[in-house]
Amino acid sequence: MMSEFEKQVRHALIDRDMTMTDLANELGISVSYVSDLLKKKRENQEQLQRIKDFLGITDTDDYEE
Repeated sequence: MMSEFEKQVRHALIDRDMTMTDLANELGISVSYVSDLLKKKRENQEQLQRIKDFLGITDTDDYEE
């Protein structure tokens, strides 16, 4: 099941006509790393914050478990 954070990121990307590849390129990280962060397979609060800041996402309380 997709987390609320992942849904927000995907909606924000659609709103900006961007792909996960575009996001990864903007942040200077790999697409697989972005995917792992969104699916909670990896944890890096700094990178998560960069994603939130870049996409203007603020309401992601469910991510910090």
